[in-house]
Amino acid sequence: MAIKNHRFEEFWYGTSSNLSRSVRIDPTLIVMHYTTGWSGAGARDWLMGRAGGTGNTGTSAHLVVDRDGTTWQIAPFNRRAWHAGPSHHGGLSGLNSHAVGIEILNPGYLKPLGPDLWVDGYGHRRTTAELEDYGGFLTAPHGRIGPGSFAWPLYTPEQLTVLRRITSALIDSYAITDIVSHEEIDTRGWKTDPGPAFPLETFRDLLGQADEGEEDAVWETTASRLNFRGEGRIGAELVDPPGQLLRGTRVKVLSRVPDWAFVEVLAVPEGAEAGGALGVTGWISTRYMLRIA
Repeated sequence: MAIKNHRFEEFWYGTSSNLSRSVRIDPTLIVMHYTTGWSGAGARDWLMGRAGGTGNTGTSAHLVVDRDGTTWQIAPFNRRAWHAGPSHHGGLSGLNSHAVGIEILNPGYLKPLGPDLWVDGYGHRRTTAELEDYGGFLTAPHGRIGPGSFAWPLYTPEQLTVLRRITSALIDSYAITDIVSHEEIDTRGWKTDPGPAFPLETFRDLLGQADEGEEDAVWETTASRLNFRGEGRIGAELVDPPGQLLRGTRVKVLSRVPDWAFVEVLAVPEGAEAGGALGVTGWISTRYMLRIA
């Protein structure tokens, strides 16, 4: 996959009207976003602003990736697009000046309305069956949204395949030092994209930043008694049994959000009562985890 003059040669290209035209950047970060919508072409046109026939004058990105892998580039990689907002990472602030922004078609989280019914951030309702037909979803809590669990539609294999090709090409062409979520760089405290359904660590693997074999890693808890919660937030109800995990409990990480990991219990400390803990899933604070294998 070739980048020439800061553009992918194989993708459709059109220039968004929402760019800092006098500012040139040398990107060192890639920021992954979701679009919070259901139409790839609609997201593309919105982010292109007036150039896309829409009234949007405040946001843009460099790339938009549809569910089937179709990708549109709407800004060259050396131009500052408007995707990160108020942001900070490492010693950098204002990450629009340092980052490539990739928008991936995904509606984001949907809140439960009742049995087998969900609603997205724009009031669009979807049944569980409709979400399954859309490609499936996982349910997970999120402290930035509120109490309870939410539906997070899965990303498609076609999206992830083209995203890996894109990411590898950007790493080869620019001095990329990290791949980050919008959530972790957002300084306002309300962004959630690209969410727990996005396998961010597999993209960091392309930089060699993530430990190899993360999906097979085993962790031990380090607190004497670590609360084992039904949601990833302080004060959430404990999973009972076991309620708490003793120091040395071994777990496998199934997914992460900032400060919390959704884990499966693999083994309990020698001499402890296993009770109903083995195989049980729940949320623990990442502050009290140590990787052992």
